[in-house]
Order: sequence, then C-alpha cells, then structure tokens
Amino acid sequence: MSAQPLLPNEPRIVDSLREQALTEQHLLPHLAALELFCLSLRASLDGPLSQAQPSKLGKPYPLGQCLEISQAAERCLTQLEHLTVTGPAAQGHAALLAFMRAGGTVRQVWGDLRGEYFQNAFVVGSLYVDVSNDTVFSHKPKVEILPFNEARFAPVENFWHFIRVANNYWQAEIYPNWILPSLAPYFPLVVAMPGGSIRLEAASNYMFALARRSGFTVSAAVLDGLTLSDELFAQMSQCLAGSALERAASLAEGKAAALRLCEHYRSHEPQLTTERCTDLINGMIEANRLLTPLQVSKSKAAG
Repeated sequence: MSAQPLLPNEPRIVDSLREQALTEQHLLPHLAALELFCLSLRASLDGPLSQAQPSKLGKPYPLGQCLEISQAAERCLTQLEHLTVTGPAAQGHAALLAFMRAGGTVRQVWGDLRGEYFQNAFVVGSLYVDVSNDTVFSHKPKVEILPFNEARFAPVENFWHFIRVANNYWQAEIYPNWILPSLAPYFPLVVAMPGGSIRLEAASNYMFALARRSGFTVSAAVLDGLTLSDELFAQMSQCLAGSALERAASLAEGKAAALRLCEHYRSHEPQLTTERCTDLINGMIEANRLLTPLQVSKSKAAG
C-alpha cells in the first residue's frame, strides 16, 4: 500500500533509500562544514529578524520564533546558488548545493519534537536540520543536525495530538470552537495561553490540510469531546460583537452547528478556491485580533 501524499510541511521522508544515498554521497563527508554553513546562515538572519520582532508573546528574540527563523532560512535556501559564502562555511554551502543539484530534497517542516514542543525545522535528504534550535531554550546551540530517524520528530496525527503537545509546551488550556461554527471545521480549537490570551487554532498549513484530508473527522472529534463554559462563551461573544463573523447564539447551538458542518463537509465541502482559503484564514486572523484583549482565568474557563 502506497503512502499518502505529503501534507504541507509534513516531517516525513518520501523516498528514504534515494535520499539516504544522496546524503551519504554529498553531505555526510562534509557534515561539520554543513553545520558551519547553517550557523553562518543563521548569523546573517539574526540581525534583521531581531529588529523586525524583538520579542514574541513577551519573550525576547529568538524565543518562540522558530517559524520566523525557519521561513527566513527557507527563502535563502531557495536562492542557494546565489549566496556568497566565504571561509570554512563555503565547503558546507558547496556540499549542499551539489546535493540539491543531484535531486536531493530540502523541505521546511513542522511537527512534534520528542513529544515536548512544536518545532519548525528542515528535512535535508535523510537529515534533520534545525537552524532555530535555541528558540525554546536560548542556552541551546543555534543549529542541530541529526539523522532524521534519530531526531524523534513526528507528524501531528490529529487535534488530540496537537492538544497534548500544546498542554505540555504552552501550558495552555484548550476548548472547542463553538463560538464561530463556520470556522470550526478548519480551526476547531480555542487556546487559552498562560497570562490569559485567547486564540483560535490550529493556524498552520499542516493542520488545515490534515483536517481536510480526514474529512473533518479530526475536527469533529475535539469539537464533540471538549467542553466550554457559558461564561467564557459569553466573554468571547462580547469580544466578537460588531464584527462580520457569524457567532453562535448559544453553546448548544454552536456545538450542533459546528458538528453539523463537519459532517456536511465530509462529502460536500465547498471548493477550496484561493478566495475561499483567504476568507477562512482572514476570518481566523480577525477573530484572534478581536479576542486579544480577553483575559481569562482557568476557573472562569472551566466547564
């Protein structure tokens, strides 16, 4: 039975034998130089990125900015042959360029790292390459390179899996999105972060695609299995008042509508045009913007 097609940013190697052979030929003989190249790449990014966003969620750069660092690195890697690299790092640059010219895969990926936190990194052939290794704990090395099979870097299987990691990594409280049923099949979670901030999740291309590939069964599972208090529902509804987003009138109505939509989309999902995808994402962004001022304690949020 053939494996399913890759989801966006899925941490998986498709043709492991081919990637291993190319890695052994082009990268393993120059692994130390490859690490030096990754360090030089990261050094070139830190200044602009730290100026653009000195802190995130109250934490100083680079904490919490693995996505920003990885995306900036990805942009550089797409222009690899045009980069000017000098010194010992040049050998790593040349090795990576030869690997890519031979057809080796370099992909930016996102997933569950060791069951401890979400991480953005790269699959490079048969290697796990993380150029933002210090974004959870700043004392760690900036770059980590390991055989992918030893990295314990796994795809998120469903929203329950997402919740387990979010509970551990963010110490977050998670609730169902019964407030905005039209967005719930795609963004079925309400995440209450320590300190009180509230947002819809999961705002990643991977989780968005996973929900669709499952026929929205992974969304329905958490929408049906989690609970939300009347008080938090009312607070969220008040924050969202006045927007164009269509709110449910009650908990029961919101839950029923969200589950009904998941069931309907299982076989009759509207075509995901660029315009519709943009509307869904903009709706999530707008909801999160309006929910930003909401401060919620665990006692108020508990059902």
